[in-house]
Amino acid sequence: MEVILLLKINKLGDIGSIIKVKSGYARNYLIPQGKAILANKKNIESFKAQKVQLEKEDINKLLIAKDRAEKIKNIKSITIYSKVKKEGKIFGSVGIRNIINKLSQINIKINKKEIKLPNGLLRHLGEHTVIFQPHKKICEHFLVNIVEKK
Repeated sequence: MEVILLLKINKLGDIGSIIKVKSGYARNYLIPQGKAILANKKNIESFKAQKVQLEKEDINKLLIAKDRAEKIKNIKSITIYSKVKKEGKIFGSVGIRNIINKLSQINIKINKKEIKLPNGLLRHLGEHTVIFQPHKKICEHFLVNIVEKK
């Protein structure tokens, strides 16, 4: 089945590419998610008119993501307080939800899909590197410092 991509999708193609995919992938994922449309004569002609608008929207999303990444870059690190066992381990763990709550306290709104924990949940005291990725092309690192709560 041939479809026209409405978004840039890794390993498939750019905006406006006409690609051949399995019919189930197109019917069950690409088309319902709004990532592609069927490639027939009518859709190809109408897409040519929409292509400029879609590229502008993609550039606009990239600029917004750069602005948000700049805010995270200016922060450099956040501190989270937690109860600690004798060995330096914390009770439970610090996860994405804890990081989002701390960032929202300093007026930075982020989505949980934009935070990546390279080493999994944070379970020890000290500084840990966390990745903020608001867009496929933008990636910013910041530190999460876990300190003993007294």
